[in-house]
Amino acid sequence: MNVLMDDLPYAVIIADNEIPINTDYRTGILFEQTLADLTLPDDERLNTVLKLYYGDTIFPLMTDMEMVQEALDGIMWFYRCGTDDTVEPEMDGKSLGEDPPFSYEYDAGYIYAAFMETYKIDLTKNKLHWWQFRALFLGLPESVQFCKIMGYRTMEIPVKMPKAQKRFYQRMKRVYKLPEPAERVKIEKELEAILEKGGNISQMIK
Repeated sequence: MNVLMDDLPYAVIIADNEIPINTDYRTGILFEQTLADLTLPDDERLNTVLKLYYGDTIFPLMTDMEMVQEALDGIMWFYRCGTDDTVEPEMDGKSLGEDPPFSYEYDAGYIYAAFMETYKIDLTKNKLHWWQFRALFLGLPESVQFCKIMGYRTMEIPVKMPKAQKRFYQRMKRVYKLPEPAERVKIEKELEAILEKGGNISQMIK
């Protein structure tokens, strides 16, 4: 679909029925955060995602796994803004195995300020469709602080960069480094504690 030519969608098709879907940009953010939350059991994550987009009314329709899959396909189509189905959820700004360039949670203030500066849109008051939000988000200029911060986080510092410049970018990386996920911090602390006592970590890495 083309956001310039086609009407924004407010429903998806499940079992030949047109089912309303929650289009608020906040739902897309919560969706990414839910997928990234490894503390949630799979069934709870699934139910949370379905409820986020469809509300409680969807559950009576979930009579078998085929219906569940159709509902999830509808969510993924909507989340991807009707584009390439190979695009994976960003999971709060990161791909699997990569350091995150941004976090909707920790960068909320910077994102809010970027929208105000660039578009004069108050995200606390304006109700944006997810597709609108994503288009505007991707179009944020490099001049706003949020985009500069993402640049600091993702840049590779060349070995031959002048020392003063290198110190500056190293400092920026430290200042704007995102907190480690709580689960990773917990595991790392447990590993450190075991190693300090000369213990065996084989049980933790199976």
